[in-house]
Amino acid sequence: MSNLPNSTKRTKESFGYTLGEERMMLKYNPTIPKGNFLIVPKQGWYYWYYQLGAKVGKTRMKYLCKCFDGQNENGETSFYEAIQKLIYKVSKDFSVQTNQNTKVISLIDDYTRIIELERKQNKYRRRETTSSIINGMNQFRIWVSSKDVRLNEILVPKKLKQIVKDYLEFCEEKKSPSGKKGLAHNTKKTYLKQVRYFFNWLEDEDVGKGVLTLNPITKDFCKKILPQNIIDKSGTTERNFLYESDWYDEMFNICLKKVRDYWIDFINNGHTRKDKNQPLGVGSDIVYFVSLLQIDSGFRMGEILTSYRSRDYYLNSEDRLYNNSYTYWEKRDGTWCLFMNWKGKESVVPITTKIRSWSKPKFDDVVSEEVRNSNNIKYWDTSLIDVCMKMFRPSPFLFSSPNRKSNKLGHYSRTQYSNNVKNMISVKGENSLGWEGYGIFSSHDFRDYFITHKLNSGMSIEDVSSITRNSIQTIQKYYLRMDFSGQLKRQKVLDDTRKVLSNTEMNKRKGNRKK
Repeated sequence: MSNLPNSTKRTKESFGYTLGEERMMLKYNPTIPKGNFLIVPKQGWYYWYYQLGAKVGKTRMKYLCKCFDGQNENGETSFYEAIQKLIYKVSKDFSVQTNQNTKVISLIDDYTRIIELERKQNKYRRRETTSSIINGMNQFRIWVSSKDVRLNEILVPKKLKQIVKDYLEFCEEKKSPSGKKGLAHNTKKTYLKQVRYFFNWLEDEDVGKGVLTLNPITKDFCKKILPQNIIDKSGTTERNFLYESDWYDEMFNICLKKVRDYWIDFINNGHTRKDKNQPLGVGSDIVYFVSLLQIDSGFRMGEILTSYRSRDYYLNSEDRLYNNSYTYWEKRDGTWCLFMNWKGKESVVPITTKIRSWSKPKFDDVVSEEVRNSNNIKYWDTSLIDVCMKMFRPSPFLFSSPNRKSNKLGHYSRTQYSNNVKNMISVKGENSLGWEGYGIFSSHDFRDYFITHKLNSGMSIEDVSSITRNSIQTIQKYYLRMDFSGQLKRQKVLDDTRKVLSNTEMNKRKGNRKK
């Protein structure tokens, strides 16, 4: 009676389902409401559910039992067991599912199973939203489990409010991924929102559990226990005021030369590793490749890390079904372009940056341009994207995950990449570039640098807006006044419009006005 992991696709028939048996059950049990039997994968196992109704927004999921292969000791399949559970629960109007002593973690599990099913079937919400809900509920589940909270406690509004307040206090003490005490304000705000959604589901008798008479965890209550901070009220965040044009040039050239050195080594030696415990290939040095693209064209980190190698890879992915945002690479007239629809804004950004080598790349799938300088020295220029395509192992994504076994078809982890940027580029230290002195605290700061640099280099706001997918209003509000040297130039122009008069000139002008 073993089960199989989620990675192995299973059908209802795998666990004993037959249409004839379902029809026989409905014939002899006319009180069973219309619906469908479903199997739902969860943490390496499958579970039987009965889905009531068919209209979008009116679906109710009823948990029946765990799936298993073959037959049990009584010679029954798991589908037969699911039928018996359904008949019994219908006879009890499903009230048997909960009682006063039910653990809240059981209710959370029921809720997350439904959300997980929505994510698998691309229903109602975007995948990012369902992932956020599941993550938030997992955090709440950890705390609820430690306190052994039961249904009879949350049925009392005053007690339920206190439970949520205690949970928020727990979030205040919890360490963030960076090691700081207390989660970020926006993280706490998101967790609180997911908790509110959960109790809304417990209250809803139509599409939810219907075990709460009233949900006191309202928006107003959440605002009381977690007041808005200055950023929430103003809708603004502080931008980098450490910007210097010379630093932009320095960072661009350092990243370019780092990538060039890796490319030359790859041409001569193929994939290598610095240490035995490191994955074969680029590894954490990916930060120089992505940072170069960000400084070069102002991309967001997510736009690059999740970019597909081709349009075909994107069209054949599950992302196309549930995610409105996408990026993929395509060559047009010999130039690589990133096609994107990100946060509802479409754009095409060509990449013309070349990586130089002094020996010819001998790869059939790489096109390099032979060039001679004024001293007749020969070298080869290769598109930055061709370099990335070759140096990162084949996968649907340009920047493939180094975890060949656990994430063979996935992209490089955003979390791991952010940590690499902090440790290798931002913070000051022996093994880092220490660019926090330049105002680089995260990968997004490279995008800020690009926008500010192009504005102060004479590029029009309209062109910068088109390239970066930021509105003109946003650019005017946040970026136009970030560069001190640029502001100083504008101030000098302003100075030329002012004139300092002597006392004699001032008195003369007063006399003329009196006449």
